[in-house]
Amino acid sequence: MKEYRSLVTQPDLNAHGTLHGGILVKWVDEACGMEARLLTSNVCATRHIGEIDFISKAALGDVLGIMVEHVKTGKTSLTFSANVYNLTNDCTHVAHFEKLVFVAVDKDHKPIKLSNT
Repeated sequence: MKEYRSLVTQPDLNAHGTLHGGILVKWVDEACGMEARLLTSNVCATRHIGEIDFISKAALGDVLGIMVEHVKTGKTSLTFSANVYNLTNDCTHVAHFEKLVFVAVDKDHKPIKLSNT
């Protein structure tokens, strides 16, 4: 399991003054994508983002920890789950992402077979 961190800043806020859910999805997608890249040494494209459970809010200045867990390796894909915690607020659980799937691709964006990752 690896941790990535993000700081909530002004452009990340919604009309309520809290972190916009779409920004959080972007950050989790990027964190899992970086992990896929590191594990495969290949460029990986997002194939699927499954169930997302938004649990609590995050505000301006909060530091979020994105815990990425590699769950499974397929022929051309890697599956992850992720949990997001507010590190400035007693590690409050912010969100859970059940299934994020990434496919390793070649320079022509075609899936490539993964070796023992």
